[in-house]
Amino acid sequence: MITALEIGLRLFAAVLIGNQLLRAWSQGAFAAPSRFVLVSSTVDAVVALAFVRAVVPPPGLMSWAWVIAAVGVGIGIAGVILRWPTLGWDAPNTENTPTSRASRPTVRAVLAGVYAVVGAGLVVVLA
Repeated sequence: MITALEIGLRLFAAVLIGNQLLRAWSQGAFAAPSRFVLVSSTVDAVVALAFVRAVVPPPGLMSWAWVIAAVGVGIGIAGVILRWPTLGWDAPNTENTPTSRASRPTVRAVLAGVYAVVGAGLVVVLA
């Protein structure tokens, strides 16, 4: 019997995977404005996929849904690879107004690296 918690966890993972696909492949309002957003959405999707697999593994034929979700993450990662060279670490300032803080791409890159390392650690623990 599938409980509401299992359905909620699977739905949450599907939302994160959909978010990653939109961020990687969209050209409009849903497109990632920076590399940091691409990294964080990809890490979120991968960790959610590993979490669902570890906590509520799909039974029988439902395992194909997990395989399809994993393929979706792979397609999202392909989109990230294609968009990577066109983006910077910070979102561009489109308002033509001076900002109160300077753009700090190095800090954003380090934070993205830390985010990815923590995500990889979570995947290892959940495996």
